[in-house]
Amino acid sequence: MERSADPMNRNANYNIRERMANRFEVDQRAALFGSRFQGKGGAQKTKDDTYAATSREMMERQNDEAIEDLEAKVGQLKDITRNIGSSIKDSNSLLDTMGIDFDKAAGLLKGTLGNLKGMMANKSSKHMIYMVLFVVCLFLLMYFLRKMSFSGSGGASSIQLKENASSGG
Repeated sequence: MERSADPMNRNANYNIRERMANRFEVDQRAALFGSRFQGKGGAQKTKDDTYAATSREMMERQNDEAIEDLEAKVGQLKDITRNIGSSIKDSNSLLDTMGIDFDKAAGLLKGTLGNLKGMMANKSSKHMIYMVLFVVCLFLLMYFLRKMSFSGSGGASSIQLKENASSGG
């Protein structure tokens, strides 16, 4: 029987040695959840429980405030993205209408260039004579209209010029 008791005794001694070697190690899980103070009195345990409860409550309040702040920021971002989307739609419709207008202008320009090429291919100088006469008539008409407008109030305009020249200098 001694032999059978001896191995048990060795295991018991080994467990005691192991516990003594590890007596300064802290069980992190037990420390986190508060089972570290089981050996102390009940008053200490309830006091620690209330501290832990108030600490958890404060953390929950802070988390709730942070969540509300994040919700507000998400709402703002949502409004901003909606505004960006509507301005993109407006810009795209404006670009579409501008593209149509540019296509129309390109068609008109092609037609005008075709007419100009046809006119330049025509060897007669008849169209150039008409254009020069039109320009000369236009300048003569502008000259006579200017003469007529200055002849009625010619004295007043020269007086205004003299007054402006004397007041400026």
